[in-house]
Amino acid sequence: MRMFHVDAFTLTPFGGNPATVVLDADGLDDARMQAIAREFAHAECAFVRHSGAPGEDVAVRFFSSRKEAPFVGHATVAAHAVLFAAGRRALGVARQRCGIGIVEVEVRRDARLPDRPPTVEFRRAVPRLEAPLPLKTALRVAETLGLPGERLHEALPARACRDGGSRLLIPLADAAALERLAPRIEPLLALGRELGVDGFFAFAFRRGPDGAVTESRMFCPAIGIPEDPVSGNAHAMLATYLLEAALLDPADPGFVGLQGAQLGRPGRVEVRWDLEAGRPVAVRIGGCAVIVAEGTLAP
Repeated sequence: MRMFHVDAFTLTPFGGNPATVVLDADGLDDARMQAIAREFAHAECAFVRHSGAPGEDVAVRFFSSRKEAPFVGHATVAAHAVLFAAGRRALGVARQRCGIGIVEVEVRRDARLPDRPPTVEFRRAVPRLEAPLPLKTALRVAETLGLPGERLHEALPARACRDGGSRLLIPLADAAALERLAPRIEPLLALGRELGVDGFFAFAFRRGPDGAVTESRMFCPAIGIPEDPVSGNAHAMLATYLLEAALLDPADPGFVGLQGAQLGRPGRVEVRWDLEAGRPVAVRIGGCAVIVAEGTLAP
């Protein structure tokens, strides 16, 4: 079996979010896949399998060092970048079966940038936002993240969002506040259990000359990730937040999410959405990926 180390949501090796991709994994049972994920614990593993079901092009299972996950965004980007590079799939849309059902994954090239790796984009249903967090609780969150309360956004509330996983979205006054974050892990774990969320996604929003941009950091100690370099799923949640907060209009083309700079792994996520009757019905998360290394998995 061939395996690849891939950095997703980046054009630069050793940036973005790393993933391990194993091709032709049909013969691996659950215990073997979990053992491989533990061996390569620095990155989530995507195990690519054949799918003979009608209307399905590929099946993928995802494992972290701890357990199987129903879906992992950056590992999906990595897997389809590998499949395209290996000649296993073409440009256009493929239907991927995974733990959350069927996910449409598109690979496309930008004719204006012929030397750039293709963009891999997956499509998800619009996540569900919960009611705003009370200010008193948001201040506790800020304190646990090592952030003075005045660095929270003065008008936008923190809100939890659920889409398989769960994250608390925390708007900040500006991107400089991201540099101040210094979470206390044990209190953060306790606060996550109290609020029923797996992670904390702090972000700052701005409009630049080229459109809307967010900068963010995410902490998920509850699932074994002290800080996630770049998260595709969290940006789908963020799209829902920005649309509901009217920071973005459904007619806008989308936004760019920047994450990972504080870990020395800068990444870029391209976010857009599908509309029906003027309302978003799906979020599209895209980015490039770089194959850093490849080899063979011993039997």
